[in-house]
Amino acid sequence: MSGDIETLVGMGFSRGKVQKAWKAVKGAGLQPAMDWLLEHPEVTDEPEEETEQGQSLSAATSQATSAATEEGEIVDGEQTAQSLICNDCQKLFRDATSAERHAIKTQHQNFSESTEIIKPLTEEEKKQKLAELKARLAEKRAKESESSIEERKQAERIRRKAGQDMSAVKEEMEAKEMKKVFDAKKREKELDRIAKANIKAKIEQDKLERQAKREAAKRSTPQQQQQQQPAAAPASRPVKMEYNEARLQIRIPNGAPLTHTFNAEATLADVHAHLQNNGIDGQFSLSTTFPRKTFGDADLGKTLKELGLTPSSALALGYT
Repeated sequence: MSGDIETLVGMGFSRGKVQKAWKAVKGAGLQPAMDWLLEHPEVTDEPEEETEQGQSLSAATSQATSAATEEGEIVDGEQTAQSLICNDCQKLFRDATSAERHAIKTQHQNFSESTEIIKPLTEEEKKQKLAELKARLAEKRAKESESSIEERKQAERIRRKAGQDMSAVKEEMEAKEMKKVFDAKKREKELDRIAKANIKAKIEQDKLERQAKREAAKRSTPQQQQQQQPAAAPASRPVKMEYNEARLQIRIPNGAPLTHTFNAEATLADVHAHLQNNGIDGQFSLSTTFPRKTFGDADLGKTLKELGLTPSSALALGYT
C-alpha cells in the first residue's frame, strides 16, 4: 500500500489528495486510486483530520475486537468481498469504479461481490499503469491547452470586432460633421449670392432710371424744359421708404452665419450685444460686404435706419 501511495505522490499528486483517494477506493490498489484522482480534480490538498470522538471510537472498537478474537481471525459469515465479478463475462474488478467503466464499455449489467482476491500488480504492471496515467494526464493537459488557445482566439476576435465597430461609428460621426460644415458653407454662399444679386438689381434699376431721364430731357424743347423744370423738381426727389425692421445676416469666420431681425431703431451696439449673447467673444467689428464699409466705435450709438441697414443687409464679422 505504501509503495502505491509513494508512486502516486511521485507522479505529482499531493499526499493529501492521494490519501483521500486511497481512502475513497478503500485501498483497492494503484489503478482505482489513479482513476479516482482523475475523476475528482476538485478535491483539495488538505488532509482529512479525524475527530477525537472518532479516534476514541476506533480505538475502543479495535480493543474490543482484539479481545474477542485472535489477530486476523474472523468468524463464520464475516467474510468480506474482495472484488466484483461480471456474471456476463466472469471478469474480476478491484472496485465499483472499475466495474462501472466495464459496464459502460460492454453494456454488461450483471455484477456481484466475490471473495476472490485479485493479485497485486507486479512492478511491470505498475510501470505500465503509470505510463497509461501519464499519457492520460498529457492528453488532458493538451485538451485544456487547446481549449485555452481557442478561448484566447475567440476573445481576440471579439476585441477586433469591437474595434471595427468603434472605427465605423467614428467614421460615421466624422462624415456627419463634415456634411454639417459643408451645408453651412453652402447656405452662406447662397445668402451671399442673393445679397449680391439684390445689390446688382438695384444698381441696374438706378442706371435705367437715369438713362430714361436723360432720353426724356433730350426729346423735350427748351420751352418745355423751362415749364417742366419747376414741376419736375419735386418729382425728381426719390421717395424715401420708411422701414420698421432690419433683417441682418452676419457671417462668422469658421462658423455658420447668424441671421436676426432687429427693430429699425435699434443701435449698432444692440447688434454687438446680440452677438456676444450668442457666443461671439473678444474685440470685433462689423462691415458691409458690398460696397465695403467698416463700422467703428463712433457708429455704435447710431440706429440701423441711420446706418442704412434696413430693410435687409449682409454684414461680415471681423476680429480686431
